[in-house]
Amino acid sequence: MPLKRANEQTPCGALFDILKRFGGISHKELASMILSERPLADGRSPQSRSSDRSWVSRFVVHAPADASQERLFRDYGVAAQRVMNRLRTSRSGSRTCAEILDMVCGEAGEPMVRALEASHDDVRLYRNALARVRDGEGYTVGERAEAALVLLVAAGCSANVGRAVDYTTEYIRCLMGGRLGTPTSCPVSLDPKKTQVDLVLPRVLGFVRIVDGVIASEPYWVSSGSAGAEIGALATGAEDITDVAGDVSAHHARVWYEAADAGAGRWMLSDLGSSNGTVVVDGDGSAPLRIAKNEAVEIHPGDEVRLGSRTTFVLVEGAAEMAR
Repeated sequence: MPLKRANEQTPCGALFDILKRFGGISHKELASMILSERPLADGRSPQSRSSDRSWVSRFVVHAPADASQERLFRDYGVAAQRVMNRLRTSRSGSRTCAEILDMVCGEAGEPMVRALEASHDDVRLYRNALARVRDGEGYTVGERAEAALVLLVAAGCSANVGRAVDYTTEYIRCLMGGRLGTPTSCPVSLDPKKTQVDLVLPRVLGFVRIVDGVIASEPYWVSSGSAGAEIGALATGAEDITDVAGDVSAHHARVWYEAADAGAGRWMLSDLGSSNGTVVVDGDGSAPLRIAKNEAVEIHPGDEVRLGSRTTFVLVEGAAEMAR
């Protein structure tokens, strides 16, 4: 695993930071709540060292994520319940269950997401679990807040999203009699005209490089609000794509979004007079179409674009934020 940069928080550090900043719990207090009472090799327990600031800082708060040790922490559920009680009964300012839920699932909880991302863990899985704790049906606000804290504590102490989600799922099953449910979908319009505009009108188009049948790049996004992009070995524009093999021309092809008065525009691709040709393979399985020099054709998400003999892109549709 790559080494942690000096300015990156560990998941455990993020846990301490969130609960201090937004929960008013000091590092010493939190250490006493989450550290195990089981003795270590020297006969002393981690909990007995909760007042030792340097030990807690070195071996708990700032310890590298991959060095996180299960034996340092008490059961995640028990630790989360203690944190919950402290937040709900604090004399300096108690928190409601709704506030606790918002702390974990909202902006205040983002340091944990960033710390997990810095540890190269599965942030999408963590966000999915947060969404189900926050929005899944069948639970009171108090139960949601408790489950959210269990997930936060488990992620911080284990520095492992998969382990944290498994623990939280089992906690909900055993103590709340349920599971992390899927949030209810929003109603989908069945108006053909509205559906066509919502689903057909692209926002950004991504070109994903494929090498030997394997995805070899992140999407290169082209925005429908821009003038388009060139694909070529020497293309220099802001959205231009240069991830190409040696037989691709300097300025090989151009892609752009052609707006229409009715609102449903289309993506277009043209060959710019390349030396080794441009081929489009329709995503519906149609025969490959070789584009004549300086000819333009319509393209769609799911299509393949082949430049020369060794450069292939698969087209994907994305959200506007992805192109930023």
